[in-house]
Amino acid sequence: MRTWKGPKIPRALLHDMFEVHTEGGEYGKESGGQWQPGKQVETKFQGAVLPLNNEDLQYMDSGTYTVNAQKVYTNGYMLRIGAQFRDGYDGQLYTVKQELTHGPIHPLKRYMVEKKGASNPK
Repeated sequence: MRTWKGPKIPRALLHDMFEVHTEGGEYGKESGGQWQPGKQVETKFQGAVLPLNNEDLQYMDSGTYTVNAQKVYTNGYMLRIGAQFRDGYDGQLYTVKQELTHGPIHPLKRYMVEKKGASNPK
């Protein structure tokens, strides 16, 4: 018998994405105490990027929205606000602006994101 585990994004819509973050870093003696950044690490997860709709925009509290704002869905992979990730499908970089929660009902995660470079210089 098959058990229901809650809503999930269909596998056909999911593709590889990579959360980009820096690990390590130190103040180096060799550089006169200047900060030496750590190495860049990419963590793979599955997700789908979709456009925002009017209902999403109506209930958001993060302020302004641009034409570059979109939303990303994951089957439980958690992203923090300000995190950056690369879409494996087209290589586009995104920055997480806000979590659009469904509440504690199921593990599906939804975030408002913006394309990096187009509207977010970070």
